[in-house]
Amino acid sequence: MAINSFKDDQSFLEKLALGATGTKATISRLIKLGFRPIELERGSTGYKIWKKIKIKRVRVPDILCLKTGKRFESRAKSKLEISMSHSLKDPNRAWDSGMRSDDRVAVLVCTQQNDLPINWNIDSPIHFITIEEMRNAAKKKRVNITKPKGVEEGSEIRMIWPCKGANQDSSVTELTSNSIKLLSSTNKPQRCVLSRKNGKLIPQCKQGDNIKKNQIIASCVNIELSPESDVEVNESYYIDKLKSASLSERYASAKALRFRGYNKSLKLLKERIIDSEEDIYVQLEAAAALAAYDNTEGWDFIRKSLNSDYLTVQLETVIVLSEIAKNISEELLVEVLLDSNRDIEIRSGAAWALGEFATNKSASALINTFNLASVEIKVEAARALLKIAPSQIDLLVNAIKEVEESKRDGIAWALSRCRGFSPIDIIKDSSDNNLRKWASYIIGYGKDNFLENHITDICNKDPEVHFAASVLWQILSSWIYNLNEY
Repeated sequence: MAINSFKDDQSFLEKLALGATGTKATISRLIKLGFRPIELERGSTGYKIWKKIKIKRVRVPDILCLKTGKRFESRAKSKLEISMSHSLKDPNRAWDSGMRSDDRVAVLVCTQQNDLPINWNIDSPIHFITIEEMRNAAKKKRVNITKPKGVEEGSEIRMIWPCKGANQDSSVTELTSNSIKLLSSTNKPQRCVLSRKNGKLIPQCKQGDNIKKNQIIASCVNIELSPESDVEVNESYYIDKLKSASLSERYASAKALRFRGYNKSLKLLKERIIDSEEDIYVQLEAAAALAAYDNTEGWDFIRKSLNSDYLTVQLETVIVLSEIAKNISEELLVEVLLDSNRDIEIRSGAAWALGEFATNKSASALINTFNLASVEIKVEAARALLKIAPSQIDLLVNAIKEVEESKRDGIAWALSRCRGFSPIDIIKDSSDNNLRKWASYIIGYGKDNFLENHITDICNKDPEVHFAASVLWQILSSWIYNLNEY
């Protein structure tokens, strides 16, 4: 019998979170170096899993610098390695597909903080390598190639550019043509032999340098730690790219124009959205660039896309709307969320997207989903509500007292993870036993969010609620909490 070896959600989430951590760290580093980075590949800074609707987006690097036009592909690893996935059969899945020679790969190491799949720490400097360097090394056969992955990994191989990093924070004590010697801060020596079967490694340090843990000290490609951001491009640069034959260039340029603004590009952006031969994702980015500056034709195209025959287009449009901070975006998302004729995952996506709009309107719309039959919608609505809760505390406290009982669980979940209110405000009407139960949950789960006098007030006001909460405190603090039997 064949065994299903596809990644489970936990494993997939872990990999998404690792990648998102790396992309965010790379963006932060680029800002410090004087770049103006934005997320280019949608979703590369997050770890939302769309389970049913699989969007096959334009393959582009993770990050684009609006100032210089440079692009960066982040590669976060759990161990130090310069590697890229590659397909021997599909040129569109080649390791450098859609990449320019001056694009850079950003390599860094992350370590998991705890058992949670989303918690990662940065554990190395960020190493920048140009695609040109990597291509030259590949042509010279300086790379190592793994065996094809199994069905779980999509039957791709990995190309590895050999390198060696420091085991600990160290200083370079000796550098010769054959080796590099390091001495760690704890006086532990390390020696790196430069010879390899497919050619010598190139030193990426000098004698006397102070080296960070997991910093690459030798590699088959040249490494930059601080790429320069002094070159600046103007709008004409992006206009030329928007006319390019390359799909990835047109996509990136449309997105750049939305974020940096434009004066001369209006006509060309409009041409993109009415060109029936243009890729839908370029059209959506062009429409978003127009809509962000209140252009009617941009909004008309977005409305049309929300009602596309293809669920992938509907979902991508919902995600695009989450990025446009306009009242009309919020209104369209609320309409989608409350439209019972729409696909469940589209409505779930709208709930997720409303987490970008910290308003009473979004909070109320999310609360109104908590009595729906669909668990998928309710889960996304609760997570979105938690995201905007800090600015909506008064609304949530009032809502949990006033709404029907079937809507209280989602509000309670969000409130139990928030600060900024006294839980006694929830149980002023002690005759509402259902509300008292949810108050016990909020206080029990969220004890660390409340002041000591808040807890004392609860004990004095309603000892039964306090007792129920204390039982939950004991359970949550026990070592048996979350203990599995496998």
